[in-house]
Amino acid sequence: MSLSPQLNNSNNTQETLPTEGYVQGGKEGSWLVTTNQGLIRANQAYSCLVQPVLGDKVLLQSVGKTTYLLAILERQQPLAMQINAKQGLTFDLGGQDCQWKNTGQWQLQAATTKVLSQHVELTTQTGKVSGKQLTQHWQQVRNLIEDFWHSGQTVWQQVRQSISRVDEVEQKDSGHHIQRVRGNMTLHSEQASITSTKDLRIDAERIHMG
Repeated sequence: MSLSPQLNNSNNTQETLPTEGYVQGGKEGSWLVTTNQGLIRANQAYSCLVQPVLGDKVLLQSVGKTTYLLAILERQQPLAMQINAKQGLTFDLGGQDCQWKNTGQWQLQAATTKVLSQHVELTTQTGKVSGKQLTQHWQQVRNLIEDFWHSGQTVWQQVRQSISRVDEVEQKDSGHHIQRVRGNMTLHSEQASITSTKDLRIDAERIHMG
């Protein structure tokens, strides 16, 4: 009497091998695929994140009464890959290094973007930042710039204490210059010169010279 297990090949159990086919159309995770058995409607598998396009050679697998599109085997058209994760996408690299390489254009579009890192280093030959509003919160900022150009319509600056040191020459050119000091104002220089093309007015309750 043999005690070895026997396989149950009843009519209720039917195994099917994966089938290859070509995408003819579809959207929203449901695709029409042409196979040797004819035209089949297949649901995109949850693990297949790459969106199929017309003409893609795909791999199908039937599970019960449902056929799933498991993967894209070949793409005839030179189209960019589109990844669609409807429930969101999280990358966990397990603490290992990750490197992105792209010789073309890299574009990120999102309603809200957050980058959390203890150390960030950005190196580029040219950079451009455009927007409507920018808010920065830093405890300490150190800029090492050889040549700095700033162009804007209105600049507002509110700080508790400001210290500026220029080793050589500081020059300002403006149409009108208004300066208000709520407390004391002190100007000290080895040599000073104040010139005016027209009028020069000094108005105070008391004026001490010398």
